[in-house]
Amino acid sequence: MKISVIGAGNVGASAASAILLRGIADEIVLVDIFGDVARAKAIDLSQSAAVFGLDASVAGGDDFELIADSDIVVVTAGSPRKEGQTREDLLLKNAGIVKGTVEKIAKFAPNCVIINVTNPLDALTYLVYKTSGFDKSRVLGMAGELDSARLKYEISQKTGLKNSAFSAHIIGSHNDDMVALQSNVSVDLGGEFDAVAQEAKTGGAKIVKLLGTSAYYAPGAAAAKMCEAIKTGSEQWLSCCVIEGECAGGRLVKLGKGGVREIKQPSAEEKAALEKGESQTAANIKFLKESGVIA
Repeated sequence: MKISVIGAGNVGASAASAILLRGIADEIVLVDIFGDVARAKAIDLSQSAAVFGLDASVAGGDDFELIADSDIVVVTAGSPRKEGQTREDLLLKNAGIVKGTVEKIAKFAPNCVIINVTNPLDALTYLVYKTSGFDKSRVLGMAGELDSARLKYEISQKTGLKNSAFSAHIIGSHNDDMVALQSNVSVDLGGEFDAVAQEAKTGGAKIVKLLGTSAYYAPGAAAAKMCEAIKTGSEQWLSCCVIEGECAGGRLVKLGKGGVREIKQPSAEEKAALEKGESQTAANIKFLKESGVIA
């Protein structure tokens, strides 16, 4: 399997590292407008492979021809969120970057599955879909697995349980109105679920406040997990952003070769809870259309 990562910054390099160390790909490519950064990190990753006796090859540069014949392309290119900045503030700036990137992906890797990681996640995943011309099954966004991991982290902190001892999922838009599925949490938190879920929803903002920029290890790991599920055809339900109609939002899905294999539709109660966040995504998509970014 060949996996290319567009953007060799913190998130892209972390995703490439996780993909390498999990043994998901035989060939990994890093592409960045700063070609020497991508080349340097590719060398660094190759040397980390040597540490563990791994045989995957890693290449880097600024030439999109490097991604030719990729099975999966992970898009992390864009500006990270800064303290005090909402995901929506990033919309137009990152939309231009993502659109140009996806046009090149469609040219050089027309048969790949695209995983978008750039924020604002949901609206830009829809932009990836419209720009690429790919079937919706081959366009995904990474957010739900990250948000679900943050929920697991908060539950573990609250209960002392090991991560392997329980499951938890968040779906919906990657914004303040994401929906934590209490029915999918396999541990009883009593009346404290809402408070714990709120801590998870603000998990990214906490890191931005402490670090001055967005998280990257967990987002990179979540993207790698999606790549692994596409490769293996896992029966595990993952939370991923998918295209539904003229919008995009997080759902529980099963992935495999070619992308989305199955989508678990939310209950009527869950669907009602999703509406607020997804109405913001719809507004962002409308804005991109009115701005001429989406034809």
